[in-house]
Amino acid sequence: MTHFEEWVHEPEAAKLLSVKQSTLRSMRRQRRLDPGTHWIYATGAIGGPVIYNIPSIREMQRRRTLEAVKSEDERREELLKRRSQTIESYRDNYRNQIIKEVQA
Repeated sequence: MTHFEEWVHEPEAAKLLSVKQSTLRSMRRQRRLDPGTHWIYATGAIGGPVIYNIPSIREMQRRRTLEAVKSEDERREELLKRRSQTIESYRDNYRNQIIKEVQA
């Protein structure tokens, strides 16, 4: 992608990023995309057409994906740890004794 192709209008940006145009607008309004870095007004005036910087947005997506996956991994690890602490375990001898009692 050349320097000029980095900044594209909303329909093309949505296509390149595999999201809907409404998602891009929502991300922009919620400031999940940073003005000046991820998007700019093509005319420099509020209300003008918006263009998006694809490499910057992809880098943000990559970074946030890594953060989300790390957070999810930590959450799952903590859940597994809590579950394993609540599981009863029996020593072999005690387990064998219980089996004999049940079979009797």
